[in-house]
Amino acid sequence: MFSIANSLILSKVKGALGLDQTVAFYFGAAPLKQMTMMYFASLDIPIMNTYGMSETTGAHTLHFGHNFRLDTAGPACPGAELRIHNPDEHGDGEICMRGRNTMMGYLKNDEATKDTIDKDGFLHSGDKGRIEKDGHLKITGRIKEIIIGAGGENIAPVPVEDNFKEVFPICSNIMMVGEQQRFMSALITLKVDVDPASNQPSHNLTQESINYLKKELGLDFKTTDEAIKNPKVLEHIQKKLDETNKKSVSRAAHIRKFRMVATDFSLPGGELTPTMKLKRKVTEKKYQHLVDEMFAPDAKL
Repeated sequence: MFSIANSLILSKVKGALGLDQTVAFYFGAAPLKQMTMMYFASLDIPIMNTYGMSETTGAHTLHFGHNFRLDTAGPACPGAELRIHNPDEHGDGEICMRGRNTMMGYLKNDEATKDTIDKDGFLHSGDKGRIEKDGHLKITGRIKEIIIGAGGENIAPVPVEDNFKEVFPICSNIMMVGEQQRFMSALITLKVDVDPASNQPSHNLTQESINYLKKELGLDFKTTDEAIKNPKVLEHIQKKLDETNKKSVSRAAHIRKFRMVATDFSLPGGELTPTMKLKRKVTEKKYQHLVDEMFAPDAKL
């Protein structure tokens, strides 16, 4: 029935967006939520991840033709190579790249060049990922974002955070914390409207958030100040964290405690980069009082 759906609906949607002549859709620079990708794919607009750096002259991986997957960054471009440095038991390690598209080095900075390009000519990205059986690259986080627990466990927060956003769709941001701690905790924000004049997040919940709370919990809240203090909301979030923990690769990655933040993370607030990536150390320092609450010596699990 695809041809009928395409004729009656999908082609008209693409036409209204000015995308009816587009051959392929790609994104890069920052992650895109899986729910967003699935939504556009349902409109026959599969947005595919491409991966690379300025040091690799842009894209190093690319999806070709119908051989694409929405959950990967695709295979290496022709003539380009991928390697995973120091992979763990799951095959995850640092993504390294080599090819004619890779830079020769940093201008007048031999030390930085040696730190980035190894003796085999592979450029070390600082990103964490694995190469799937079909040759596609799966990006799983940043090497620098690895959290090391008190027992020496290496925990990648990004997959856990993404899993939570899937089961709790009105979560705007979640950030795991727990460096050198005996358990993992998290800071969580809800989706809110942004003030168009200042580009600052307000405390007014989005319509999606309002509808979700009304449908799931029977609560008619309009602001984060109301929602984050309500016992029913907090209990609901704990249940969603329990669901998330069941998907974690180890007990060390389980989120045991959380605190809600009334103001969403943002670029003006200092928690996000221009490409909307979390500034983890900056954010943790900004909300140090909440982190200290969760990891107080007398804190119970």
